[in-house]
This record gives sequence, structure tokens and C-alpha cells, in this order.
Amino acid sequence: MTDNLNSTLTSRQKAITITGIALAVIIPVLLSILFTRIGLASQDRIFYSRFIFWVELLFIGLYAYRLEKQKFLIWTEQKQDAGFFIISVVVLYLLSIPAGILSNIPRLFGLSENNDALKRLMPIFFQHQWLLVFTAFTAGVTEELLFRGYVLTRLARLFKDQVSPIIISALLFSALHYSYKSLRELIFAFVIGLIYGYYYQKYRNIVVLIIAHFLLDLINLEISIHFTKMIK
Repeated sequence: MTDNLNSTLTSRQKAITITGIALAVIIPVLLSILFTRIGLASQDRIFYSRFIFWVELLFIGLYAYRLEKQKFLIWTEQKQDAGFFIISVVVLYLLSIPAGILSNIPRLFGLSENNDALKRLMPIFFQHQWLLVFTAFTAGVTEELLFRGYVLTRLARLFKDQVSPIIISALLFSALHYSYKSLRELIFAFVIGLIYGYYYQKYRNIVVLIIAHFLLDLINLEISIHFTKMIK
């Protein structure tokens, strides 16, 4: 299933498309760095920093409408029956297990892992469960719409093959997680980006990815919180 859009792009449209992709990736990274330098309490910094992605989503939506002259989601959403929908969410979550195993490969080569950024988050999420849910919900909605709904589909307009857009969008999605300063997180995000990118390219259902992403972050963060509490 393909949307034959890449052959119709003019040089100006290509420039606008590339700029949009760059803005979708660079703006949240720069604003996240800025937020780390603001003297806010940790829980407030996490809360307000989440709005970066909602604002970014609105901005890119306006960019698509005003400059690209098209809808944000340029791939037609495919309806799925309830059974396939549920199976898709479950399978996507289960695929995070081998993704987690792959992300731990560097340890086999003696590479130490820096988990300081994540460890600082766990006590905050433990004390403020609503913030954990809000963080997971924000990631599920905004990251899927931005990186699969927008970035992947625009890359698909620039490349004639179906593999390059998935790989590049996964790399950009991984780069978004650089602030954690964790090689494991970078690898995990990259593999998840590949899986989710392939799914969206094949089945064209962003809602499934949003729910799967939300549950992945929510469940994994809950597990991390309780594991951190147990080892103290």
C-alpha cells in the first residue's frame, strides 16, 4: 500500500518538506535543553516541558496547513476491526521485549550505562503518579503524530524506496531521547522507531501506535519505579 506523492514534488516543495522535518526534530530538542537551564522544581520542569511537544505539534500542524498546503496526516487512515486493533496493540507492546534485549547488547562488550537521568525521574514519578500518566500520554500522542504521522510520511515523499524513510525516522526518533544520556535508551528508541514505522507504513493506523506507545511508557515507567523502590 503506497501513496504515490514523492514524484509530484517540486524543488520548492522538497525544500519545504525538508524544513518541516528539521523543525519537527530540532525545536523540541532545543526547547528541552532550554528547560533544563530554568530554575524550576524537578516536577514542575517535567510538567511544563511536556507542553513543548503539544506546542510543537500545533506548530507543525499549522506548518503543514499553511506552507505545505496539505493535511497533517497525508496517509489515509485505514479502519481496522476491534480484534485486529487489540491484537496490534498487544503485539506492538510484546515486541518491546526483544527491543529491550537488543538495547542491552552494549553491556556484553563492557560498555557502562549511565542511568543518572532516568534514576532522577523515578522518585518524582513515584510521588506524583499523575505526572507519570501525563508524561506517558504526552509521549504517546505527540511523538507518534510527529515522528510517524508527520516525519515518516514526509520522508516517504522524498525517497522512492520504503526502507529509507523508516530507518531515518527511527534515527531521528532515537535522537530525540539523547537528553537521557543513555546508550540503552537510544538503541531502544531506534528499534521501537523501526517497528512502529513499519507498522504505520503497512497498516496506516496512527491510533494503534498512540495507544501502544502510551501503554509502553506507562507500564515500563511503573515497573522502573517499583524496581527502583525495591532495591533501595
